[in-house]
Amino acid sequence: MDAQRALLDELMGAARNLTEEEKKEYKEIKWDDKEVCPFYMVRFCPHDLFVNTRSDLGPCPRIHDQKLKESFEKSPRHDAYVPKFEAELAQFCEKLVMDLDRRVRRGRERLSQEVEPAPPPPISAEKSEQLSVLEEKIKNLLEQVETLGEAGKVDEAEALMRKVEILNVEKTTLTQQSQNDKVLMMAQEKKMALCEICGSFLVANDAAERTQSHISGKQHIGYGMVRDFITEYKVCQLFIVDLLFQNLCIHF
Repeated sequence: MDAQRALLDELMGAARNLTEEEKKEYKEIKWDDKEVCPFYMVRFCPHDLFVNTRSDLGPCPRIHDQKLKESFEKSPRHDAYVPKFEAELAQFCEKLVMDLDRRVRRGRERLSQEVEPAPPPPISAEKSEQLSVLEEKIKNLLEQVETLGEAGKVDEAEALMRKVEILNVEKTTLTQQSQNDKVLMMAQEKKMALCEICGSFLVANDAAERTQSHISGKQHIGYGMVRDFITEYKVCQLFIVDLLFQNLCIHF
């Protein structure tokens, strides 16, 4: 039904069902009307790029209509209007990037001023005392083992060595727990990085999946499109200026 209605609108006009009185007040929208978005006509509208992101620009106040875009592309005035629309889009995009780059500079300064994370605290007093007690017991037992060995009391010496082995296991377990605590604290103090394309804060050396998720995100892609368009537009303008200069040289 919608497709048939659209076809009838195209053939007979959107005002085909209006009364004569209503038609007097009806104004058919054309692609060159001020209510129509020139950005959408010529390339893309930045309002469409950042929907539901931190950089959301809100809905575009002007009309986006695929039929009007197709009408513009088929119009004999198309080539004459493209430079005008692209210039307006470039101006809008440059303002977006200028605002973003200010945020990027502030973010970069903020990161540079961050104090390096303090080194993990030393082993706790309680665990340190436990280690000291274990080491003292092991030392005393080893001295006894040596004395028994010199006296030829091999069986007794071996019995004490088994106790030493048990104490060494306890010491190793306690030491590893302390090391694990330090690693956990260091992992929690992750350094931050800044995306130069979209200004987002990231975790430096983050997992590949999270990095890929950021790169494929709407905000990153949107600002990438904006920056690429500005670069392309400036290159085209330089090319046009160069051609004009060459033509002037030929004439003079």
